[in-house]
Amino acid sequence: MSLDPGTAGEVKFPLAPGARALAQARRFLGLYAQQSGVPGEHAEDVVQAAAELMAVGGRARQVLTLAVHEHPDQLSVLVDLAGSADVEVSDEGALLLNGLSSQWGWRQLPGYTQVWCDVPKQPDL
Repeated sequence: MSLDPGTAGEVKFPLAPGARALAQARRFLGLYAQQSGVPGEHAEDVVQAAAELMAVGGRARQVLTLAVHEHPDQLSVLVDLAGSADVEVSDEGALLLNGLSSQWGWRQLPGYTQVWCDVPKQPDL
């Protein structure tokens, strides 16, 4: 597994199939969030939001890439999923994404689907 520096303020993390790669991506994202100025416990919210994005579509959809864009006041988390089928988000997943992020959504791109969310760096007090 390797990191792709992407564009300025962006890091891409290509993922091999399997649970180990997903676990590594989650650890990477937690560290990245903390290094970007996200307080420790709130960094777990970033990781949880990404986990919900990676779970979209269930086991039928392979996670291809995790990317993070750093902005002054938020982190944008983008997950590329194999295939271009409709996105199905469970009620619980939508509830979590609504609570953990300022906005989220998905878009169909040639050959894959990208799900994303914007997570504020500082929690609402």
